[in-house]
Amino acid sequence: MKERVLIVEDDKMLLEFLVENLSMNGYEVEAFDQPLDAIDFLKDNDVHLVLTDVKMDDMTGDEVLAHIKEHYSETGVIMMTSFGNITHAVRALQKGAFDYITKPFKAKEITFRVNRFFESDKIDFHKDHKIKALSGTTDKTDQQSSSQQNDGEIIQPREKRFIGEDEQIKKLMEILPQIAESTAPVMIQGESGTGKEVFANLIHENSNRSDQPYVKINCANLPKELVESTLFGHVKGAFTGAISNKKGAFEEANGGTILLDEITEIDINIQAKLLRVLQENEFNRVGSQKSIQCDVRVLATSNRNIAEAITDGQFREDLYYRLNVFPISIPPLRERRDDIPLLVNFFVDRYTEQYGLEPKEVSDELMQHLVNKKWKGNVRELENKIHRGVILSSKNDTITLDHIERNLFSKVDLEVSKEVLSDMPLMSIEDMELQLIKKALEHTQGNQKEAAKILGITDRTIRNKIRKASENDEENA
Repeated sequence: MKERVLIVEDDKMLLEFLVENLSMNGYEVEAFDQPLDAIDFLKDNDVHLVLTDVKMDDMTGDEVLAHIKEHYSETGVIMMTSFGNITHAVRALQKGAFDYITKPFKAKEITFRVNRFFESDKIDFHKDHKIKALSGTTDKTDQQSSSQQNDGEIIQPREKRFIGEDEQIKKLMEILPQIAESTAPVMIQGESGTGKEVFANLIHENSNRSDQPYVKINCANLPKELVESTLFGHVKGAFTGAISNKKGAFEEANGGTILLDEITEIDINIQAKLLRVLQENEFNRVGSQKSIQCDVRVLATSNRNIAEAITDGQFREDLYYRLNVFPISIPPLRERRDDIPLLVNFFVDRYTEQYGLEPKEVSDELMQHLVNKKWKGNVRELENKIHRGVILSSKNDTITLDHIERNLFSKVDLEVSKEVLSDMPLMSIEDMELQLIKKALEHTQGNQKEAAKILGITDRTIRNKIRKASENDEENA
């Protein structure tokens, strides 16, 4: 019997997208653009999981959640929220929602969350067996992209390596086997987009733990109120909304590896519990005095200047030294410019194949432009440029500078151009900041770090402003 998923979404285009995506992934899907119709359907039909929008006319997502928790306690709920509304997301989880996802989202993101709900008692905290081919990696197998079970078949993850002949990259790849064989913690530093997460993935894949769990936590995107519970789990009644015992990421990763991405964003008070895990291999769930033993290898990444974070009292010095057994630094793209042509050709091949296009070349003018560019966003930014160029040159056999650096797109990239500002009515500076943040998040599909880079602010500033706006909305409600 197929699992039944009910979707409540008043955006008909998004509704059609969700129905098609989940149906293709083997779920029986019921869809409604009116929440009251969905409520009527629930009266006479069994539903395992409900996906609901938050803002709807006849009934809010919160009201849908409350109704389901009261009348259908075994039915799960995933909330689909507007950009970065962290306060609301925390509130929804406390009220019993299984998960939330921020719009706009990609097909694989919503599928991952739905799949995670239907896993037996194990809830996978961003377990990335379906490891993305990120900046500077190459895929050795095209179809083997996931290690998730699908009708009993286990598909192996793609094999990857860094693309590059630079001496710094060669040295990293030479020491990779030795690092992978060890169980010592690893601290990977580097600018955003250089491939820190990719190197962490490679460590796990080449270790003797490669067939064990690989749990990835993006510390920068965790709401402050949920960090401790996410990492260490909680017991029933530990706080409002803790309706049952829940495993944390360390418990899920037992026997395997955990990646703490952007670890310097974790609250200083919770860092003490991380230190205990590294020193004693044990922790307590939130609300419990019982110690839980764990065997987990810890990998951590950061794009911050850790010395400054320590000086500012935002990161524990003893935790840093405990993690820094293998200090790894991933070089920025501007320090390995000779690798740019290799990366360009690799990404061109990747996306022409993805879109079923004939092979393409890159014009000499464009290649020279790419080699000389500063690349503040590193390999990830380069990949995005090539992706754009492949799409816009679909009818041509050569990608030119105009395909990548059109004025239309430079305005979008800057995000503060006259074209963007001309659409805004007169408003307070505070409201204008929120509008710009919203536009940046829409442009980056909810990625706060990339949005912050566009706006020239920190991702922490974005989170603080969104949280403050949410609090003001609550006070005025």
